[in-house]
Amino acid sequence: MRLMPMVPSPPHHATRFTPEPEPELAIDPLLAAPLHPSNPPPLRWDVAEHPDAIKLGSVSAPGARQLSHDDLASSAARAKGSPLRLRHMTLVFPGLPLTVEIEPDERPVWTMRPLPYLTVGDVLYGLYRSLRLSVEPREFDKLSRELRDSMSRAFDKRLMRDRASSRESVDRNLHHGVRRVDYLGERRQLVGLRPAVGAEVPPGRRKGEVFVVKLAPAQ
Repeated sequence: MRLMPMVPSPPHHATRFTPEPEPELAIDPLLAAPLHPSNPPPLRWDVAEHPDAIKLGSVSAPGARQLSHDDLASSAARAKGSPLRLRHMTLVFPGLPLTVEIEPDERPVWTMRPLPYLTVGDVLYGLYRSLRLSVEPREFDKLSRELRDSMSRAFDKRLMRDRASSRESVDRNLHHGVRRVDYLGERRQLVGLRPAVGAEVPPGRRKGEVFVVKLAPAQ
């Protein structure tokens, strides 16, 4: 039997797939957190107050106007260089067990009909409505004692502020008890949004749809 010489096979090179980079997100200027801490936020808003109270400009700016319907109807965020706009957004608050899901409003007050994408108004009104929800006793009991004490103090201070307005407001808040806004304590002044990165993105959420809510102590 004649043996044939062994012919070495060509080296095997594993095919490497380079994942496409995440698209850079463009947040509407009314919602975007300033890049530098020294810059004032674009909106003047204590998130415990109704969005109708929002004004443009820094706290020190005189004569700041209220938001117009055109402001509220602007696209909240989209991928840079792409016409595609977000239809869903998850808002997170680092250090707190709190997330807010934002969807297009079915009955917006800033347009004649619902829009097929998230608007500035969807984010502002959606955030306000979510923070107004009561914290269920089961949820509250699972929190750390430190956080429960902090939320209870925030609730008491909120009642004190309500006493300056009306008895009806006090009664209403006593009925609802601790609300989600009480997670925030005194840090209720909206600074703006920025895209979430790394561990800030909750499991099961898409990176490009999660945004960090930056807050400062209320004025």
